[in-house]
Formats: sequence, structure tokens, C-alpha cells
Amino acid sequence: MASDLTVLVGDVGGSNTRLALAGPEIGVTGLKHFPNDSYSSLDEVLAAYCAQPDLPPLQGCCLAVAGPVYGGTYRLTNRDWHGTAAGLAERLPLETGGRVDVVNDLAALGHALPVLIPGQLSSLRAGRQQGEQALVAGVGTGFNVSLSAGGNTIEAELGHASLPDPLAQELARLLGRSPEEFPSVEELFSGRGLVRLHRALGGDPSEGGAEIVAAFQDGEEHVAQRSMPAWARLLGLLARELVPAYMPGQGIFFAGSVARGVLGTGARGDFLAAFAEPGGKLAAQCATTPLWLITDDAAGVSGTARYAIEAAQRRSAAPVRA
Repeated sequence: MASDLTVLVGDVGGSNTRLALAGPEIGVTGLKHFPNDSYSSLDEVLAAYCAQPDLPPLQGCCLAVAGPVYGGTYRLTNRDWHGTAAGLAERLPLETGGRVDVVNDLAALGHALPVLIPGQLSSLRAGRQQGEQALVAGVGTGFNVSLSAGGNTIEAELGHASLPDPLAQELARLLGRSPEEFPSVEELFSGRGLVRLHRALGGDPSEGGAEIVAAFQDGEEHVAQRSMPAWARLLGLLARELVPAYMPGQGIFFAGSVARGVLGTGARGDFLAAFAEPGGKLAAQCATTPLWLITDDAAGVSGTARYAIEAAQRRSAAPVRA
């Protein structure tokens, strides 16, 4: 029965893993955080979660991972964790007929979009929502996007692509030289990318992303007063390039710790100004595209919960073959 259905869900990032239980009646509950540096594999993290007393029978599992997923085979981009959904299933206390699904972490956010509530989301820029397509762009330990269309999500690995030419040219003007240390989108639009740009502009090599954001917010004389607006402007220019590539009539939804950190400051204005620059058909397309910020760090868990519950319900409703 649906009321008895419980699934294990989670979001496996480069730095942390979040696991929870979910079901039609209980929603998402029992959310726990695990620092990945304390474990040698995803198997160990799952074992730690499942060791809790009174764990209910599991009818399924869906895990989002920060890396590419092909046919149930996964590999994290920024951590040497890899395996298969079938291998994970062998180690979980699943009931007969239960299965494990593994999806990309940005795809999980795409599944979460229909169930996000105002407390998990804020508007960066109003627009005219149209069509069925929305784009999630995650900026954190790494960078990636996922297109959501008509209830389906399409996985990608855009972080490994080269910088679009307009951004490469803008970056070269900013640095006064060839931006060779930024060979891909992720090498600029990620936590290490923000730090690398800050250093390239003369910032203290010992300063990390959180320190750069804090220094910018202090408002005192500091390289961050230049590097933060510059990085935010470049992100706005990237968002412009994403509009014709993915046609996100429902909007672009930014997620991830770096996106929240930067776009939660006054540098948001530089981001929005770059996105809305006038001129040509691209400006006209951008003018109607809404921009959002997913403020809940655990929103991906909501996406895996929706995916796992619906998958388990379909299996339970399927006719039994003789």
C-alpha cells in the first residue's frame, strides 16, 4: 500500500552526502549529513545511515551523484567514488522488487522543481514563464546544468565544455592576457574558479571562497571588491549564453553553495546587469526569461524523493507476470 511505502533517498556531492527516508505519507524525514572525507566510499556512507535502529523496510532508493551517470554506472567528478546502481542495491536492505536508481545531481534538482515551495526558492529576476522547459544550473564544488521539460530531465556535463567565446574574450580583457588557467566552464564557475579569479586579480593566495565573499560584504578596501563583481558579471554573461542553447521558458534556476554565496550579496546586481545587456535577438530572449535561486541546500533530496516514490508506486501497480 502507498501509505506503507518508504524509500531511501539522497544527494551525494563532492564534499558532503545527505541521506533521508521518504514516502507518500511521511514526506522527507530523517535527513542526515555525512562529510565525505570521513568515508572511503559511498557504500560506507550508506552503511552508516542504514545502521540506525528501527530502519523501516525499503521499497526503493534513489541517489543523486555529482558526476556523470550512464546506464546505472556512476562516477563522481570531484571524488574517486564510482560504481553501479546494481552494486549499491546488493548492499541495501531492500524488500523484494525494490531497486536503486542513480541520477545526476542536477537532474535530481530538475525533478525537484515541481515540488519546491517558497521557502526553498527565491526570485532573482521576474519574467514571463512560458512553455515547459526549465534549466537548473549548479555552481558549487563543480558546475553543471540539467534541462527539465514536461516532467522529464536531461542530464549533461557542461562543466567540462570550453568557455563560450564571448566569456573567454571578456575574461581576457579583464586579466589583460590569455585566460589559460580557465580551460573549461567549471574551472571558472565553481568554488575553486572564484578563488582562482580572485588570485589572478591580485588577491591573497591563502583566501578561500567564504573569505572572499565575507571581505566583499565588509565593504572595505580589498581585492574582493573587484573580483566578486567581475565573477558575478561573467556568470551573468554565461546565463545569457544558456538561454538560446536550452530555451528555458520557465526560467533558469541557480543552485549550489557558490551561487547562493555570490548571488546573495550586492554582486547580484552585476550578474543581473550582464544578463540584461541590450542588443540583438539574444537580449530580447533574455528579457522574458525568469531567473531563480534555489536557496535550500537539500533541495536535491526532494528531487530524489519524488523520483523514488513515483518509481516504487509504478512497480507496485504493475501487473504480476505469471
